[in-house]
Amino acid sequence: MDFENIDEFIETVEQPTVTDTLQKEYDKDLYKKWFRSKTQSGFLSIKPWYQGLKFKVDIGKTSIDGKLLSSTMVYLDAIDFSAYLNSVANGTGKLNYIQNDKSGIPTNEGFVSYGGGIIESKPISRIFKAHYWQNSDQSYDESAFVWKCGHFAARKTESGAFIPDMKTSLSVDSIKVTRSELCSIANIINLSLVSHVTNKSDWYSV
Repeated sequence: MDFENIDEFIETVEQPTVTDTLQKEYDKDLYKKWFRSKTQSGFLSIKPWYQGLKFKVDIGKTSIDGKLLSSTMVYLDAIDFSAYLNSVANGTGKLNYIQNDKSGIPTNEGFVSYGGGIIESKPISRIFKAHYWQNSDQSYDESAFVWKCGHFAARKTESGAFIPDMKTSLSVDSIKVTRSELCSIANIINLSLVSHVTNKSDWYSV
């Protein structure tokens, strides 16, 4: 489940940059999922950041007694993320989001987003990746997806891209999302965006 070394591809992608010193106004969670096993538990949280037309996706792990073990958060472009979810939900994902080894997507119906920010005066690369769930025998299960959030040390190029040092992982968390859960997420994100743009005529001028 490691992220791939795809520096050349990242430099061709227009990345969303978030200045972490900005005051951000979030609504409550649009979607929250918890999982629990014999050894640990964890969560997936999705919150809208309408001011930046993005969604804040946070994946984390907790101990059995409820203590936070790790948490990794990324910002996803609202339009790109919604388009991906809708395509998978309506059955066109295999046509629109095909396997792309160059971008580090090993299966159809995969999605990757690159971004970054300056945290404590240091450039940090934020990566979100989704693809079919990989079983212990390395086969892929098309009925579920793995969602991964990763933070890596990075260098910032003149074009503004954050190129991650894949050997310097700062934080990586993942969670299993079933196909039916993805459909629910797509639906609630659609309702959220429709509600937002209905009440804000200049929503596209971010």
